[in-house]
Amino acid sequence: MTKLRAPNLIFGYHENKFMKNIGLIDDKDEARRAFKLKLDLVLEISYPGWQIIDTKPFADKESYRSWILENEISVLITDERLDEGPLVGGGFADYFGSDLVVFLRNYFKDLPIFCLTNVEITDQLKASLSYFNLILGKSKFDSDLDNYLNLFVKSGISFYTEFNNELSRLGELSEKYALGDATEPEKSELHTIQTRLTLPHLSEELKSREEYLILLERKIEEIKDMNEVLLKYLNNN
Repeated sequence: MTKLRAPNLIFGYHENKFMKNIGLIDDKDEARRAFKLKLDLVLEISYPGWQIIDTKPFADKESYRSWILENEISVLITDERLDEGPLVGGGFADYFGSDLVVFLRNYFKDLPIFCLTNVEITDQLKASLSYFNLILGKSKFDSDLDNYLNLFVKSGISFYTEFNNELSRLGELSEKYALGDATEPEKSELHTIQTRLTLPHLSEELKSREEYLILLERKIEEIKDMNEVLLKYLNNN
Protein backbone atom coordinates (compact mmCIF):
# COMPACT_ATOMS: atom_id res chain seq x y z
CA MET A 1 0.00 0.00 0.00
CA THR A 2 1.32 3.44 -0.91
CA LYS A 3 1.55 5.76 2.04
CA LEU A 4 0.47 9.35 1.84
CA ARG A 5 3.36 11.76 2.12
CA ALA A 6 2.91 14.49 4.69
CA PRO A 7 3.26 18.02 3.35
CA ASN A 8 6.05 20.34 4.42
CA LEU A 9 5.33 21.23 8.03
CA ILE A 10 7.67 24.18 8.18
CA PHE A 11 4.93 26.72 7.57
CA GLY A 12 6.24 29.94 6.01
CA TYR A 13 9.80 28.90 6.75
CA HIS A 14 12.54 29.39 4.17
CA GLU A 15 15.25 26.76 4.56
CA ASN A 16 18.84 28.08 4.65
CA LYS A 17 17.58 31.63 5.16
CA PHE A 18 18.35 33.60 8.28
CA MET A 19 17.71 37.20 9.20
CA LYS A 20 20.81 39.37 9.50
CA ASN A 21 19.49 41.76 12.11
CA ILE A 22 21.34 43.04 15.18
CA GLY A 23 19.11 44.69 17.76
CA LEU A 24 20.41 47.75 19.64
CA ILE A 25 18.79 49.10 22.83
CA ASP A 26 19.91 52.41 24.32
CA ASP A 27 17.99 55.19 26.06
CA LYS A 28 20.10 58.09 24.74
CA ASP A 29 18.82 58.95 21.25
CA GLU A 30 21.85 60.84 19.94
CA ALA A 31 24.38 58.31 21.20
CA ARG A 32 22.29 55.36 19.94
CA ARG A 33 21.89 56.83 16.45
CA ALA A 34 25.58 57.68 16.19
CA PHE A 35 26.54 54.17 17.31
CA LYS A 36 24.09 52.61 14.86
CA LEU A 37 25.53 54.69 12.00
CA LYS A 38 29.08 53.65 12.90
CA LEU A 39 28.19 49.96 13.02
CA ASP A 40 26.10 50.10 9.85
CA LEU A 41 29.04 51.55 7.92
CA VAL A 42 31.29 48.69 8.98
CA LEU A 43 28.59 46.08 8.38
CA GLU A 44 27.91 47.38 4.87
CA ILE A 45 31.54 46.86 3.91
CA SER A 46 32.48 43.72 5.84
CA TYR A 47 29.16 41.91 6.33
CA PRO A 48 26.75 42.78 3.49
CA GLY A 49 23.12 42.20 4.37
CA TRP A 50 23.59 42.68 8.10
CA GLN A 51 21.96 45.71 9.66
CA ILE A 52 21.33 47.41 13.00
CA ILE A 53 17.74 47.80 14.20
CA ASP A 54 17.62 50.19 17.15
CA THR A 55 15.05 51.21 19.71
CA LYS A 56 14.60 53.20 22.88
CA PRO A 57 13.79 51.15 25.95
CA PHE A 58 10.17 50.12 26.37
CA ALA A 59 8.21 50.91 29.51
CA ASP A 60 7.12 47.27 29.73
CA LYS A 61 9.78 44.54 29.40
CA GLU A 62 7.16 42.27 27.82
CA SER A 63 7.21 44.55 24.74
CA TYR A 64 10.72 43.37 23.88
CA ARG A 65 9.40 39.91 23.03
CA SER A 66 7.23 41.19 20.17
CA TRP A 67 9.96 43.62 19.05
CA ILE A 68 12.51 40.82 18.78
CA LEU A 69 10.01 38.64 16.95
CA GLU A 70 8.77 41.27 14.52
CA ASN A 71 12.31 42.31 13.59
CA GLU A 72 13.75 38.77 13.58
CA ILE A 73 16.67 39.76 15.76
CA SER A 74 19.56 37.28 15.71
CA VAL A 75 21.90 39.24 18.00
CA LEU A 76 20.99 41.74 20.73
CA ILE A 77 23.10 44.59 22.14
CA THR A 78 21.93 46.54 25.18
CA ASP A 79 23.32 49.27 27.39
CA GLU A 80 23.29 48.71 31.16
CA ARG A 81 21.80 52.09 32.07
CA LEU A 82 18.42 52.30 30.36
CA ASP A 83 16.82 54.73 32.80
CA GLU A 84 18.47 58.05 31.93
CA GLY A 85 16.71 59.00 28.69
CA PRO A 86 12.93 59.55 28.44
CA LEU A 87 10.73 56.83 26.98
CA VAL A 88 8.37 57.43 24.09
CA GLY A 89 5.38 59.12 25.68
CA GLY A 90 7.37 60.28 28.70
CA GLY A 91 8.62 58.67 31.85
CA PHE A 92 11.74 56.59 32.38
CA ALA A 93 12.56 52.90 32.43
CA ASP A 94 12.56 51.38 35.92
CA TYR A 95 15.04 48.62 35.03
CA PHE A 96 18.63 48.17 33.81
CA GLY A 97 20.07 46.07 31.01
CA SER A 98 21.00 43.46 33.60
CA ASP A 99 17.34 43.21 34.62
CA LEU A 100 16.26 42.97 30.99
CA VAL A 101 18.58 40.09 30.08
CA VAL A 102 17.35 38.01 33.03
CA PHE A 103 13.78 38.56 31.85
CA LEU A 104 14.57 37.76 28.20
CA ARG A 105 16.31 34.49 29.04
CA ASN A 106 12.93 33.13 30.09
CA TYR A 107 11.94 33.20 26.42
CA PHE A 108 15.14 33.42 24.37
CA LYS A 109 17.51 30.83 25.80
CA ASP A 110 20.13 30.88 23.05
CA LEU A 111 19.84 34.34 21.52
CA PRO A 112 23.28 36.04 21.66
CA ILE A 113 22.93 39.01 24.01
CA PHE A 114 25.79 41.44 24.63
CA CYS A 115 26.08 44.36 27.05
CA LEU A 116 28.04 47.45 25.96
CA THR A 117 28.26 50.05 28.70
CA ASN A 118 30.19 53.05 29.99
CA VAL A 119 29.32 52.37 33.63
CA GLU A 120 31.55 50.53 36.05
CA ILE A 121 30.90 46.83 36.51
CA THR A 122 28.51 46.93 39.46
CA ASP A 123 27.52 44.02 41.70
CA GLN A 124 24.17 43.88 39.89
CA LEU A 125 25.90 43.62 36.53
CA LYS A 126 28.25 40.94 37.87
CA ALA A 127 25.25 38.95 39.09
CA SER A 128 23.86 38.88 35.54
CA LEU A 129 27.17 37.87 33.95
CA SER A 130 26.02 34.33 33.15
CA TYR A 131 22.94 35.65 31.31
CA PHE A 132 24.97 37.73 28.85
CA ASN A 133 27.25 36.30 26.19
CA LEU A 134 29.69 39.08 27.00
CA ILE A 135 29.85 42.37 28.93
CA LEU A 136 32.11 45.03 27.41
CA GLY A 137 33.07 48.60 28.10
CA LYS A 138 32.22 50.78 25.12
CA SER A 139 35.76 52.14 24.96
CA LYS A 140 37.15 48.60 24.74
CA PHE A 141 34.66 47.73 22.02
CA ASP A 142 35.58 50.86 20.04
CA SER A 143 39.30 50.07 20.31
CA ASP A 144 38.78 46.68 18.62
CA LEU A 145 35.53 47.24 16.76
CA ASP A 146 36.24 44.96 13.80
CA ASN A 147 37.02 41.91 15.93
CA TYR A 148 34.09 42.38 18.28
CA LEU A 149 31.66 43.00 15.43
CA ASN A 150 32.97 39.84 13.81
CA LEU A 151 32.18 38.02 17.07
CA PHE A 152 28.63 39.42 17.08
CA VAL A 153 27.97 38.42 13.47
CA LYS A 154 29.42 34.94 13.90
CA SER A 155 27.31 34.47 17.03
CA GLY A 156 24.20 35.42 15.04
CA ILE A 157 25.07 33.04 12.20
CA SER A 158 25.75 30.20 14.63
CA PHE A 159 22.50 30.85 16.49
CA TYR A 160 20.28 30.97 13.45
CA THR A 161 22.03 28.05 11.72
CA GLU A 162 21.35 25.85 14.74
CA PHE A 163 17.76 27.09 14.86
CA ASN A 164 17.45 26.28 11.14
CA ASN A 165 18.78 22.75 11.65
CA GLU A 166 16.55 21.98 14.59
CA LEU A 167 13.48 23.38 12.86
CA SER A 168 14.19 21.21 9.80
CA ARG A 169 14.61 18.16 12.04
CA LEU A 170 11.35 19.03 13.75
CA GLY A 171 9.62 18.93 10.39
CA GLU A 172 11.13 15.54 9.51
CA LEU A 173 10.13 13.98 12.83
CA SER A 174 6.65 15.51 12.70
CA GLU A 175 6.11 13.98 9.27
CA LYS A 176 7.13 10.54 10.53
CA TYR A 177 4.91 10.94 13.57
CA ALA A 178 1.94 11.95 11.43
CA LEU A 179 2.40 8.90 9.19
CA GLY A 180 2.75 6.57 12.16
CA ASP A 181 6.37 5.72 11.33
CA ALA A 182 8.09 7.40 14.27
CA THR A 183 9.96 5.11 16.67
CA GLU A 184 9.82 5.71 20.41
CA PRO A 185 13.29 7.34 20.40
CA GLU A 186 12.15 9.61 17.55
CA LYS A 187 9.02 10.57 19.45
CA SER A 188 11.21 11.43 22.41
CA GLU A 189 13.51 13.48 20.17
CA LEU A 190 10.51 15.28 18.71
CA HIS A 191 9.33 16.26 22.19
CA THR A 192 12.84 17.37 23.17
CA ILE A 193 13.22 19.61 20.12
CA GLN A 194 9.78 21.14 20.64
CA THR A 195 10.76 21.94 24.22
CA ARG A 196 14.21 23.25 23.32
CA LEU A 197 13.08 25.53 20.49
CA THR A 198 12.00 28.30 22.80
CA LEU A 199 13.30 31.04 20.51
CA PRO A 200 10.23 32.50 18.72
CA HIS A 201 11.40 33.82 15.36
CA LEU A 202 8.80 35.07 12.92
CA SER A 203 8.02 33.75 9.50
CA GLU A 204 5.88 35.64 7.01
CA GLU A 205 2.68 33.95 8.20
CA LEU A 206 3.31 33.34 11.88
CA LYS A 207 3.41 35.66 14.86
CA SER A 208 5.28 33.42 17.28
CA ARG A 209 6.82 30.03 17.90
CA GLU A 210 3.77 29.26 20.05
CA GLU A 211 1.47 29.81 17.07
CA TYR A 212 3.79 27.72 14.89
CA LEU A 213 3.56 24.75 17.26
CA ILE A 214 -0.23 25.06 17.49
CA LEU A 215 -0.51 24.98 13.70
CA LEU A 216 1.98 22.14 13.56
CA GLU A 217 -0.15 20.01 15.87
CA ARG A 218 -3.25 20.81 13.83
CA LYS A 219 -1.55 19.75 10.60
CA ILE A 220 -0.38 16.52 12.19
CA GLU A 221 -3.93 15.68 13.26
CA GLU A 222 -5.25 16.55 9.78
CA ILE A 223 -2.71 14.20 8.18
CA LYS A 224 -3.58 11.39 10.60
CA ASP A 225 -7.29 11.85 9.83
CA MET A 226 -6.56 11.84 6.11
CA ASN A 227 -4.62 8.58 6.44
CA GLU A 228 -7.48 6.94 8.34
CA VAL A 229 -10.01 7.98 5.70
CA LEU A 230 -7.80 6.62 2.93
CA LEU A 231 -7.22 3.34 4.74
CA LYS A 232 -10.96 2.84 5.22
CA TYR A 233 -11.55 3.61 1.54
CA LEU A 234 -8.89 1.14 0.39
CA ASN A 235 -10.11 -1.59 2.75
CA ASN A 236 -13.66 -1.19 1.49
CA ASN A 237 -12.60 -1.35 -2.16
